[in-house]
Amino acid sequence: MPKLSIGLPVYNAEEFLPQALDCLLVQTFRNFEIIISDNASTDRTPQICREYVSRDSRIRYFRSDRNLGLVANFNRTFELSAAPLFKWAAHDDLHRSHYLESCVRLLDEDPAAVLAHSGTAFIGDDGQAFPFESDTGTYVDPKTGARQRPDSPTIGDSPIAVERFWHVLARARWGSHMFAVMRREALQRTHLLPNFAGSDRAMLAELALLGRFRAVPERLFLKRFHAGVSWALNQRELKSFLSTDGKAYSRRARQLKAFFSAPSGKPVGILTKATCTAMVAVHCAKITAQMLARKEARNAAQGTVWRSKTEVSA
Repeated sequence: MPKLSIGLPVYNAEEFLPQALDCLLVQTFRNFEIIISDNASTDRTPQICREYVSRDSRIRYFRSDRNLGLVANFNRTFELSAAPLFKWAAHDDLHRSHYLESCVRLLDEDPAAVLAHSGTAFIGDDGQAFPFESDTGTYVDPKTGARQRPDSPTIGDSPIAVERFWHVLARARWGSHMFAVMRREALQRTHLLPNFAGSDRAMLAELALLGRFRAVPERLFLKRFHAGVSWALNQRELKSFLSTDGKAYSRRARQLKAFFSAPSGKPVGILTKATCTAMVAVHCAKITAQMLARKEARNAAQGTVWRSKTEVSA
């Protein structure tokens, strides 16, 4: 059995999938398998996957006969794995060649840590890094002009459980740590990814109560912005993207339920659980519905720019 399983969920991923696979296959840490779960793609994704399977025995390919939705497909890759360490990889993101080696080393050195990650850089659809402003710590999106700040690698890096929980709640805007290298036994004690937008942060909140997050400050994880990325979708498109069951639901209700229930069953005391519950309540009161609506409108507008400019250039 390999030491690490990499879950790679895909759907119509032909544009970026070869780059994602290539950067994983040249990692300096090599004791891993890649589990590709194809969500009934209709483009060249199956052919690309089978070609890579024939080239490298570490790759396993599974294909669903229907589209299960993004959330179910992400969770399926974990269910198909068995290695003691696990990592999700998105088909459009990239990793520097020593990303895995750096993360596995951190976990080997700290048995109490539940995940290991790195700093994050933002790249465009062409794979080129966004301009970085060192004085503000932000990347400048060349298509929208917006300044985007990646999640800090120090999120969750505290010996105190309530501090880690608050870091995820208040500072993990992008949820980048969900693409970290994680201990399988810890991930099994969570609900994995629940079905709503932003569910990665709910899962990270559960992990934060199970142990410490570690990270190297180097920007070894490259998050890609492009027209098809999930945050560029409107709410109706996003619901269909995440799940194909067609059920109507309130994202806010599912989000609150996930965060309020995160401490349940975790190895923390009653006081810690009560404090976490209070933190969720305070955070919800602070982030009003009006503020959230403005933020979502701004994100949607930036996503529209990416989509429209890409369509024009095509």
